[in-house]
Amino acid sequence: MKPERRRPPDKQAAQPRRRRVADQPRRAAPRPEVLARHNGRSLNPVTAVRFRGQRLDSTVYAGDRLLIRPSENEQEVLAELAAAANELGLDISVDPVDRRLRRMARQAGISAAEAQPLLARIHLTPQWSDQPLPPPDAWPVLQLFRARLRANDPDRNSVQLDHLLTSANGSGITGSPYWKVPGTDANPYWKVPGGVGEYAEPGYGGRTPVTWVGAPPLRCPEDWLNGRRRPVVAVLDTGVGEHDWLPESIVDRRPKCGSLRIGLTDPATDPELTGTVTDALNGGLDQDAGHGTFIAGLIRQKCPDANLLSIRVIQGDGVVSEGDLLEALNMLWLRQKLAIINNRPEQLVDVISMSLGYYHEQPADARFDPLLLTPLRALGALGVAVVTSAGNDATTRPMFPAAFAPHPQGLVRRNEPGVLPIVSVGALNPDGSIAIFSNEGPWVRVHRPGAALVSTLPVTFDASRAPSLETTYRGEVRATIDPDDFSSGFGTWSGTSFAAPILAGEIAEWLNASSRLRADTVNAESALDLGWDALRNFVPRLRRPT
Repeated sequence: MKPERRRPPDKQAAQPRRRRVADQPRRAAPRPEVLARHNGRSLNPVTAVRFRGQRLDSTVYAGDRLLIRPSENEQEVLAELAAAANELGLDISVDPVDRRLRRMARQAGISAAEAQPLLARIHLTPQWSDQPLPPPDAWPVLQLFRARLRANDPDRNSVQLDHLLTSANGSGITGSPYWKVPGTDANPYWKVPGGVGEYAEPGYGGRTPVTWVGAPPLRCPEDWLNGRRRPVVAVLDTGVGEHDWLPESIVDRRPKCGSLRIGLTDPATDPELTGTVTDALNGGLDQDAGHGTFIAGLIRQKCPDANLLSIRVIQGDGVVSEGDLLEALNMLWLRQKLAIINNRPEQLVDVISMSLGYYHEQPADARFDPLLLTPLRALGALGVAVVTSAGNDATTRPMFPAAFAPHPQGLVRRNEPGVLPIVSVGALNPDGSIAIFSNEGPWVRVHRPGAALVSTLPVTFDASRAPSLETTYRGEVRATIDPDDFSSGFGTWSGTSFAAPILAGEIAEWLNASSRLRADTVNAESALDLGWDALRNFVPRLRRPT
């Protein structure tokens, strides 16, 4: 007899647990070629330099970059950081784009004293020498910087690593600083001989071509809006490829903050064009090629009237620099702020969908103050709902930004009336049970379908794999399914990556049906009230404090 399936708490009363969830993702360190591609380093908690009593967990970060939070003492912080870097033969420099964003904010009347997420990315470069030198490593620089300040100095925490996040489905680091271990029951998302996982396999919910025979989502004509505006969903992902459902009139693939493009812009690294950026010689599809297009199609299915902002932050192998993500979020915040100041409702964003995350090296440290939380809270204070995936590691270890969802044991312990809370989404199987790969914890607030979903993929994808059988009979080709030819425009896929945009689409549809999004006015307080009303419809037991 099969065991009783456990239903998610937002579908019926909680049932007793019938499976174990690991407190750590069961993976070894990322492969060297993945780290090399992103100048990455894997922090080993056994060998990493540390202070007495400092507890560390593993994480992955960019070796040649650090992130600094602006403060009143920024020049002193930069001086101490430069001195620490100098001890290791390194120089520092501030990214010019970040300086430009700050100038734009000041010109708009946003003072340095006002709460804001704008930060600076610090680049580490070796000092000139005729001797061979190891590549920069940001971790020892960060530790030396901290050692130069008093233990209780708040500026000690103003500098942090530039973590390498991944999509929830990426395999290079796979949403965590771990690589699956062949021959072990490493992770139920990836197929392991003798293990329980199979969701990544074609035929079991993995990325596979299919045919859509239904009608496209029906969209309201412009002249029916009657003074309303369409909800806008920003998708921070791999970008959005070519598809009939996703024309330029629906998807803005070049969103801007002022004159600056938001997100990655180099077409040579765009995984949504051909899908074969990472492995061009073999011509195989990148692990995350089509990821953003699939997400965009899910949002269109849930809210056909929504407009989308496609913001590319994730590489084809699923990796994203925390600094790149923060820059994109900061630009979105500044764009939202300027839209409110200048009464530009056509520039507003209502919902953000993110399917990515990382595990922090010091989550138990009471002084842990993650940079990633700041722009998400700032956007929430402007009425933007942020929805993020819970992760595919079958672990209770908090993954960020999902674990920023308020809960009593978390870094954000309670809801605040003036900030929309982040919502973390786990995945369901087609029968309504929780997908066994889905992360677990009090920070996972809701569940949505996330296994064997059908959505859009770029029609330009036709990589190097071929049908297992192909022949010609009377001049017509007969074959089995070509596993990486997505010219049909549709496929199946699985992961919490796809549960999150389903909820984002539902929120957008609720906003659309409310008729409270007006095309001629901008009101930040009303946007916050509307956002709370929307979230209360989808997040069980959500209360707005008074």
